[in-house]
Amino acid sequence: MTKQTRLEDIPFAETLAVEPAAPRLRDLFSQQEAEREAARLHWFVHVKDGVLNTFFHHSLKLCPPAFASAFGNLLVPVMRWSYRDKLFPQRISRNFETLTVNRWNTDKGQKAGLKRWWHNIGRTMSEFCIVNKLWKSARIEVEGLEHLKAAQAKGAPVIFTSMHLGTWEALFVAIHEGLAGPSIGPFQPEPNRFKNRIVHAIRRERNQYLFPPGQRSAYRLHRLMNNGQYSMTIFVDEVRDKQVHLPSFGRPLPKKGNAIVAVKIANSCGGTIIPTYLVRLGPARFRMVILPPLERPEETTGYDLHEAVRAMNDVFEPIVLEHIEEWYMLGELRLPRKFAQSAYVKALSEKNQARKW
Repeated sequence: MTKQTRLEDIPFAETLAVEPAAPRLRDLFSQQEAEREAARLHWFVHVKDGVLNTFFHHSLKLCPPAFASAFGNLLVPVMRWSYRDKLFPQRISRNFETLTVNRWNTDKGQKAGLKRWWHNIGRTMSEFCIVNKLWKSARIEVEGLEHLKAAQAKGAPVIFTSMHLGTWEALFVAIHEGLAGPSIGPFQPEPNRFKNRIVHAIRRERNQYLFPPGQRSAYRLHRLMNNGQYSMTIFVDEVRDKQVHLPSFGRPLPKKGNAIVAVKIANSCGGTIIPTYLVRLGPARFRMVILPPLERPEETTGYDLHEAVRAMNDVFEPIVLEHIEEWYMLGELRLPRKFAQSAYVKALSEKNQARKW
């Protein structure tokens, strides 16, 4: 008989993202531009950012949640100024304009919406410092709890799928500490090793096992979910190959990635997929919305892979469009050329024009 895998048998260190080997110091003076840039990022840029992030994290961690949120909001003008020469703010503006076409009657309204996006991000970055306080201090309300209870009553594991809305880490906290813990899952590491260490420490504080990419992590997740003692939380709008594939926004549905992983694990353990998402109610205050589970086809025990991914997209795409001012992945989305002239955007424009925002 195969021994069941348990969390207590796994070293928590496995949840820390693997850090790449440090470039040689002499690479700072290399004749190869790629080597110089890699060394500069590792020894200067990431260290500078890491020192600042670590200082602010440990300082804000001691503050009330509302204060930490307000601090992040206050820093937004400085943050935008520091990014003034980067390409991604231009991509954010272009994506925001395209996906909110005809939502506002004036450029002023659209600029105000984009400004709210940046202020949500500023709050989110600071709220990471106090995210472990949010559930315990009743700053996350829950809607749709009946859907979760109905799924749990079947006795099978629950797989929560979600999008990076609001302060998305708070979704992990609410599920793990309040609704369906212990909850495990994968996560996507940051390029900066210091940020990954901070996130690792935050999760260690609440003893939540979230695994970085890799074959060993995939093996762990499958074995743990087949144990039947855990739920899983997985974000299906992850970046893969420098692109966000879900929501599809009229593009082809992905054939690999987190959405596929969620379906395969659900089929492996007989679990139920429940879409859920977080929206901001105010400074460090959120509503978690639990939606009805994805339905399996009749006379089958598993989800159809393609249809389940399509169903997830059908659920999440209108939610992301509705709450575009809180969707973090806007900066990672790379829409096709001439997308603004596509049939999808034309239909979206007509829909926005007919709706009273």
